[in-house]
Amino acid sequence: MNQNNLQNKSLLLLLVLVTVAFIWILLPFYGALFWAVILGIVFAPLQRRLQLKFGWPRNLTALCTLLICLVIAILPVIITSVLLVQEGAELYKKIESGQLDIAGYLTQFKHSLPPYFQHLLDRLGLGELKGLQEKTVKSAMQGSQYLATQAFSFGQGTFEFVVSFFIMLYLLFFFLRDGAELARKIRTAVPLAEYQKRRLQLKFNRVVRATVKGNVLVAVTQGALGGMIFWFLDIPSALLWAVLMAFLS
Repeated sequence: MNQNNLQNKSLLLLLVLVTVAFIWILLPFYGALFWAVILGIVFAPLQRRLQLKFGWPRNLTALCTLLICLVIAILPVIITSVLLVQEGAELYKKIESGQLDIAGYLTQFKHSLPPYFQHLLDRLGLGELKGLQEKTVKSAMQGSQYLATQAFSFGQGTFEFVVSFFIMLYLLFFFLRDGAELARKIRTAVPLAEYQKRRLQLKFNRVVRATVKGNVLVAVTQGALGGMIFWFLDIPSALLWAVLMAFLS
């Protein structure tokens, strides 16, 4: 009995050590692993539809799904991020050189309001344009300076980004190809009743897909509409404000 307890404790200790070591190895690439899992869940229905419709081998079907995911979800994000950093750097240069007069925009905005709203701003303590202008200019300078700094430091982390990116693609390929089998093995290891495990898996997949599709779609739509309005009104750095609007959404 004592020997069995010792063996169980040794096995548990070994399992904990192996788990900690495994997490420690994966920790630098947690972002790549996380997005590979999320994209694998989101694009799994497309993988199954292609498999049923064309009857291709699993490797070819997973590769085609990966290429579609790359074109639809990944490349637009990368291109938008690069353009955003460039836009922020340009905005910082314009504010620093005085080419972009934020104080003038604020003054023009206040005087364009009806008298009631001007008095309301005065009552709320927002009528002092000087202090509000200084805070706005300072915040804009800090934000755009941060983006400008990221533009210069982006090259330093390029290698790490490229490695994480290809790790994500590598993992995503196998999640798409063997996702169903992997889910069955995880479900088998969970100590619950079979119907509970199936319901848990179904709920988890639905929540992930609803969160990604719903929230991201709404945010992208709001940001795109805001960016089009900013561009139509000839507001400087329309892309920057559109991305910020989508992020806040």
